[in-house]
Amino acid sequence: MSQNEFFRQGATPEHTPRRFTKDVDIAIMVGSEREFEQMKQALVATGVFTSHETLAIKLFYKQAIEVDLLPFGQIEGLESEVRLEKPQLFVMDVPGFKEVMPTATVLTVEGVEIRVCSLEGIILLKLFANADNPSRTKDLSDIEHILKAYFNLATEAIFTEFTDVPDLYATTDPDYLTLVSARVVGRIMGGMLRDTPALRMRLRGTLNVKTPNRYSPEMSAGLEEGESSSNKI
Repeated sequence: MSQNEFFRQGATPEHTPRRFTKDVDIAIMVGSEREFEQMKQALVATGVFTSHETLAIKLFYKQAIEVDLLPFGQIEGLESEVRLEKPQLFVMDVPGFKEVMPTATVLTVEGVEIRVCSLEGIILLKLFANADNPSRTKDLSDIEHILKAYFNLATEAIFTEFTDVPDLYATTDPDYLTLVSARVVGRIMGGMLRDTPALRMRLRGTLNVKTPNRYSPEMSAGLEEGESSSNKI
């Protein structure tokens, strides 16, 4: 059976959201804690945001929606660590934030430009998040769901930019679409981390040891290939 016949038979993944997030994550590139505080206070001054009493990164929108402000950039210390002193000490790791930013999609909402993380970037960040906190099993289920939906969302780009990947797997494999997607995602993540070998090694270890499933080896193989590839979606 040819690939085209396979797709015509309706072998496309279901990509309806399976769960809703309880909060909104907004990554903010800042140079210092002072700059981060200024940004936070500017939001509070609008009257629709309130600060959390103890968690430096958390705000509440209209007293209902939790908003986490995730600082990255020059504020980071060694190994992508961010330390905030107010209102009390808060330490977090933000590996990969700077690397995924160039692949973000720019959207204009009510005249304001915002960058929305790419699917490949979300997978990369969730892999790091799960490696840092294995109890976050929802990250792994989210990754698998994205991979199963990915082909249907990026079919044209896959056949344009990654023409060899669909031929690496048998179309008779019931997981064909997801395997292809995992390999492509791995290549793109490899491209993201091309200039940060320490992070690339960290991700490789995560894929090979900490998150074993059928798709991890394909992402790992793509990661190796993506180090020298210029392909990206």
